Amino acid sequence: MLRAIVAIVLFLGGALPATAAGLALILANEDHAELRPVRGIGDLAEEAAARLESAGFAVSVTRDATTTGLRDALAALEADLRDNENPRVVIVLAGHFVHAGARAWLLGTEAAALSPVRADGVGLRLGTVLALAGARPGGAIVALAESTFPGDPGQGLIGGLPAAIEVPQGVTLVRGPAGQIAGFLRAVGQPGTRVEAALAQGRALRAEGFLPAHLPFLPADFSPGEDAERRAWEAAEAEGTEEALIAFLENQPEGRFAARARAALEAQENAPERIEAALGLSRDERRAIQRDLTLLGRDTRGIDGIFGPGTRGAIRNWQRANEYADTGYLDRDQIFRLAAQSARRAAELEAEARERQVEIDRQDRAYWRDTGAGADEAGLRAYLDRFPDGLFATIARDRLAGIEGERQAAAQARDRAAWDAASDADSPGAYRRYLEAFPQGAFVEAARDRLDALTGRPGRPGRPDPDAEAIARANEEALGLPRMMRNLIERRLDALGHDPGLVDGEFDADTRRAIRRYQRSNDLPVTGYVTEQVVSRLLMGAILPGMD
Repeated sequence: MLRAIVAIVLFLGGALPATAAGLALILANEDHAELRPVRGIGDLAEEAAARLESAGFAVSVTRDATTTGLRDALAALEADLRDNENPRVVIVLAGHFVHAGARAWLLGTEAAALSPVRADGVGLRLGTVLALAGARPGGAIVALAESTFPGDPGQGLIGGLPAAIEVPQGVTLVRGPAGQIAGFLRAVGQPGTRVEAALAQGRALRAEGFLPAHLPFLPADFSPGEDAERRAWEAAEAEGTEEALIAFLENQPEGRFAARARAALEAQENAPERIEAALGLSRDERRAIQRDLTLLGRDTRGIDGIFGPGTRGAIRNWQRANEYADTGYLDRDQIFRLAAQSARRAAELEAEARERQVEIDRQDRAYWRDTGAGADEAGLRAYLDRFPDGLFATIARDRLAGIEGERQAAAQARDRAAWDAASDADSPGAYRRYLEAFPQGAFVEAARDRLDALTGRPGRPGRPDPDAEAIARANEEALGLPRMMRNLIERRLDALGHDPGLVDGEFDADTRRAIRRYQRSNDLPVTGYVTEQVVSRLLMGAILPGMD
């Protein structure tokens, strides 16, 4: 019982001292090493602590302490009184007392051999306690629970308290049996009760010192229980931790603020970040979520399995669009809904890509037919200019290669014949005629050396921007695609009819052409190099057939 009371006091203590009804110290020594126990002291300590705490006092309880322990407890009260402006203080001493003349001591648990000289070493002097209470004149009560001393302490000491005690001005001293002291404290702790009325709780009670006739110890309108509970709730609410809320509910399970404490605790337990953390998502599961968000047009700033600001922002945007609270954290139902939406979107993108590819192929075949189906060089070049990765691109390039080969062979033959003629003539005019006829011939340098003249070769138009290609290549390399992933990409491209050539995880010219065809059919930037967006779409398409 006492442990529970002290737990409540300790919990409330952080919020009470500056605004409590007052400070209270209970020193209760029931068991001693050499003297017989003082029966009823434990009950007094428990009841006094409970009564004073319910009256709004910040209570400190010390039981079965040595003289050093008693003095340390009194020193702690002295420090609290210096730091606290509250005018009320209650000190309860209970145990074996001895006195010599007007001097009196509450004995520590180690007391054995006694004498007036040694009493200060084995007991707490009552005069010290009264002097400390005198720091709160008009608001201090010192209650002494007397007991029958076992035998004669001898050596000039007398068991019990002296007949008269010198009480400082403004201090109320009450003495009597432990049970009646408990009744007195119970009464005086009621707001509006005068000390004189509280003394009526026991015939054996005696009071000395300050005894106001009309002033109650606590004001009549004082509401200690409600104030203490409110302050405790304010302290728990200000701390805001789960531990503080649980501690408050353990001590105030049916109080005015219990419902609010339970609601706050439930809110913490149901916090979005805690719900997501409880799912224990793996790195791969987080990557899957990022891919789903990307497919739905939410930019996660990377698919790396790390939920940073980019991913949290993407989650919030998706939550707002789906009428969820935009917390930036997912629960299990939201993850399932996100995955379902992503799967549907992937299927839609696949269907759109197929339709787009069908239309592109239709236009491809029509243009092949309209340009002569590869019958002449002009038609072949026109076709490749419009459909560089088209259905007939390989045929067109092969035919152009043949035409180019024939032309090159013929040109080489004419070049050689002209050079032979120039060499035979070996004159400036012959070399000039050769250079004019074959400005790019195989023997131009030799002819120029002979004439000491140089000519330039214009670059081939239509060559791709080397900077843009380098950037696209670097972005693909940054993805760090393993060979297994490259194999899967080639298989997907092959399944979609883009013919990547040999499926071996090597992105050769055939693969680049297939990638460009895929990008073109999916309305993506055409570079021939894969991006996160391309990987997400291709991989989602790979898992769709396995979904119900």
